[in-house]
Amino acid sequence: MIHAIARLRRVAAALPVLGVLLIASLLPTPPVVHATPTAAAATVEAPDPASMTFKVSVQSDADLAEATLNYTLLNASGANVGGSIKADVAGGKSANLSATLQTNSAQRYIPVGTKLTYSWTVTDKNGGKLTTPSQDYVFLDGRFQWTSKTSGLVTVYWYGGNDRNANDALQGAADSIDKNQKLLNVTMPYPIRIVVYRNSAEGKPAQQPRGATFEANVITGGSRVGVDLIHFYDPLNGGLVDVVRHETGHIVTRVAGFGSLTSIPSWLDEGTAVYSQLTVDDGYQSALRAGIRGDQLLRLRNLQSAVNQPDLVNLFYGENWAVVKFMVDTYGQQKFAAVFSSVKGGLPIDVALKQSIGVDQDGLYNAWRKSIGLKEIDFPPIAEATTAAAVATQPPLRIPSSLSGADSTNGGTGGAAGDASKAGTPVLGIAVGVVSLLVAGGIGFLGLRLSKKR
Repeated sequence: MIHAIARLRRVAAALPVLGVLLIASLLPTPPVVHATPTAAAATVEAPDPASMTFKVSVQSDADLAEATLNYTLLNASGANVGGSIKADVAGGKSANLSATLQTNSAQRYIPVGTKLTYSWTVTDKNGGKLTTPSQDYVFLDGRFQWTSKTSGLVTVYWYGGNDRNANDALQGAADSIDKNQKLLNVTMPYPIRIVVYRNSAEGKPAQQPRGATFEANVITGGSRVGVDLIHFYDPLNGGLVDVVRHETGHIVTRVAGFGSLTSIPSWLDEGTAVYSQLTVDDGYQSALRAGIRGDQLLRLRNLQSAVNQPDLVNLFYGENWAVVKFMVDTYGQQKFAAVFSSVKGGLPIDVALKQSIGVDQDGLYNAWRKSIGLKEIDFPPIAEATTAAAVATQPPLRIPSSLSGADSTNGGTGGAAGDASKAGTPVLGIAVGVVSLLVAGGIGFLGLRLSKKR
């Protein structure tokens, strides 16, 4: 009897320990915490205007699984464009990663001088994840050592002892901004940048190709390549200041006359840009005089976009300038500015012209023709638009967007954790119940044996 009681006591003493061990075996195992990958400072290389290569060195406690470059091209108007590039990951716990973004190809054109931000996201095979801090970068042509200078709203980049051209560009842009703000009753809401190449040959690789025939017959002195970015390639016989004033004019006309669904036509945009110059190119004026003599002018309604025929380029610019000058001189600066603000507000150009100066595009063309001694043309009536036409505005930075999905920040992870914790409660209850049955059964069995031995 004494031995049985002692045995019962030993079993009873062991049962709580067995129960704890059983409960521990049934509970979920806590996850193993792994260190996240680490990275050295990221860098960017741009050997020429055709590409940018992003680099970063990373290390991890586990083999690397995936690496992605994330970038955003910054647009002063707010229409930022971003994307991502997967880097090749060969495995291993450390790697020097790189990703190359093509900048001047048939698929995309990212101009020299573009501002962007970028970061890297790296994961390893243990699930460790690193996203590097976002970094700012200005894309400049790596063939040259660049210098920059800022005055007011204008920053100019140049190289190779080209200080005089850089200073002339800085002053010309500032003057054009001032003149066009007054002309169009607007205020520039953001600063601009100018990239100054030393000559046409060195600037050629930075230009967006426009076709062999056009390139062979037209020299591009400069170009507005972004809402806040100008390229200057060629002084065009000392005409640097006028090229800069012209292209800066385009930046201000965009602020004044481009809305979300409507935009000013090319004839008004280019005409105002030429009007921004100190002088009008002799080629423009010669082509205009020839067009007037032979009555071979261009109907404004057909000039909603720029011409791509080399033999019409000079007439296109000369006529547009003459029409804009006629508008300002005849109707006044306030009514001229009202055309821009009306278009930006959503009105089609014909409606904006009628509200501001009383005629549509054909009426304006005929009024100008009459002023230069030509007969008016009896154009067939055009159906009047009652609502703003949706214009597919081409973004200055055309790039296929392959935006990677952002990590969830809406509490999805927290919700999953909450569900797991709820699922753990029944498991614990079952474990406790099983242990209780075992303890009760053991005590009952021992009690039965003791009663028999009595």
